Amino acid sequence: MGFNNLNELDAMHLDVLREIGNIGSGNAATSLSSMLNTTVEIEVPTISLINYENVSQYLGGKDNEVIGLALGLEADIEGVMLHVVQPRFASRIVNTFYPKEIETLEDINEMDLSAVKETSNITTAAYVNSMASMTNTFINITPPIEYLDTVENVLKHASNRFDAIGNQVIYIDENLYIGNTQIKSSMILILQIDSLKLLFDKLGIPY
Repeated sequence: MGFNNLNELDAMHLDVLREIGNIGSGNAATSLSSMLNTTVEIEVPTISLINYENVSQYLGGKDNEVIGLALGLEADIEGVMLHVVQPRFASRIVNTFYPKEIETLEDINEMDLSAVKETSNITTAAYVNSMASMTNTFINITPPIEYLDTVENVLKHASNRFDAIGNQVIYIDENLYIGNTQIKSSMILILQIDSLKLLFDKLGIPY
């Protein structure tokens, strides 16, 4: 089977993406636990294919304020991963290092953002490394570009990097438990079609 966009993927291809997500979430939990010096558990993530224009519905609505961290994937596999962080997530991360109340984006300073970005780097790297390890490929991660804005505007900013990819994306929905606190993390993974085909080819999955 050949495909030219994500909506042509079948159940077998989605199972492969879910397995990559499962391994990535396990690695992310281990890395975050070490960084935060506390217990971190991540439930098996829900991985779905959705239209990019509908992503805001999964992120609390277009007017919800979030931190968007967009990282490029280069080398053998090319694409973009957008990590969307809610203020509550940022607050839990920051309070691991020092006490501070974060309720809105206006409460976040450069030091707070640095802690959130480092957490995002670790989480993203866990997913990318699992993808690279399973497919025996090399994937480089570019430094994140951050957007502090409404969901609608974050998606608009980030969409400039998605123009050549199409309107369907891989949505990764996570529930994390950091200590006794449950928080939600959302990732949007967009791979170039040729990179996605390479991924399946490396795994011996027909496409």
